[in-house]
Amino acid sequence: MTAPYPWLVMPWTQLVRAWRQSRLGHAHLLHGRAGFGKRAFARAFAGLLLCEATTDDRACGTCRGCTLFAAGNHPDFLPVAPLEEGKALTIDQIRELGGYYALRPHYRDLKITVIEAADSMNRAAGNALLKLLEEPPAGAIMLLIADRPSQLLPTIRSRCQQTVLDHGNAADIVEWLAAQDTSTPRDALLERLARAAGSPLFAQRLAEPAVSGAIDGLVNALGGVAVGKLSPLAAAARCADLPLDLLLDQVLRLCHETLLLKAGAPVPLAEYGRKPAPGLQRLADTVHSRAVGEFIQKAQDVKRLRLGPVTLREADLAAWLWFDWQAGTAATRRPSQR
Repeated sequence: MTAPYPWLVMPWTQLVRAWRQSRLGHAHLLHGRAGFGKRAFARAFAGLLLCEATTDDRACGTCRGCTLFAAGNHPDFLPVAPLEEGKALTIDQIRELGGYYALRPHYRDLKITVIEAADSMNRAAGNALLKLLEEPPAGAIMLLIADRPSQLLPTIRSRCQQTVLDHGNAADIVEWLAAQDTSTPRDALLERLARAAGSPLFAQRLAEPAVSGAIDGLVNALGGVAVGKLSPLAAAARCADLPLDLLLDQVLRLCHETLLLKAGAPVPLAEYGRKPAPGLQRLADTVHSRAVGEFIQKAQDVKRLRLGPVTLREADLAAWLWFDWQAGTAATRRPSQR
């Protein structure tokens, strides 16, 4: 077991070197954008630490430690994750760590935990974790995973060594995507990677035909609403296969690319041969920059409402988004305006 993905080889090598040189602290924060394999990285590293026969940067896969870890019942490893996807870690889950670390290790001298979605903790849960970080038990190693490290308490961040795991050469990532999907042309893989904001694992998820087709139709929907040929409700119906979070991300991406084209700048990944989506230049020639910028602010407001404490129907928020686009572009229906 070594670095689970090619773009993680460098941070893997650095972290293993720190461990071999006894420079690995008791708490390590693995952070970066979603979709780069932070969870797989953390679990692979935990498996390496628990291997009883390793001599290099990979677990042997056959010793007692590796066998127990692969079976999911190593007594010196405790994974902690939200009880439901999208939910927060609870204070009770963090308090259970105290009981886990109160027991001596069964084998060797390590007890390891991987804490997923650490940035989802509320202040009470964060304070409970902080107590463990301030007085770490002997042999404790805590690997925290966070998409948004700024959401963690500053006192937690300050007590963790940190590794960023959302970097990678786009060309190498496209080659990896091509190896996973040999039937898709390179230009389509580039487009998929751009839609995923450079995230390789998210790009794989965007390959699902219904999702991919709905994203393909967004430029025409934006253009149709902008020139009055498509109603906001009809546009919302066309995009019904897209979850609201994904719809917001893709509409915002297209708006930013529209502004790039209006400014004469290249779209993301253009240096690797990616071209603007069909119809995007025509959209850029149709709408005002100011209208697009104001709509971006409104779309961000919809995103905040989606994440807020008040429960609103996704269909209503999606329709609201399209009505905002219609209202903003109503006065900008002459071509070639900037």
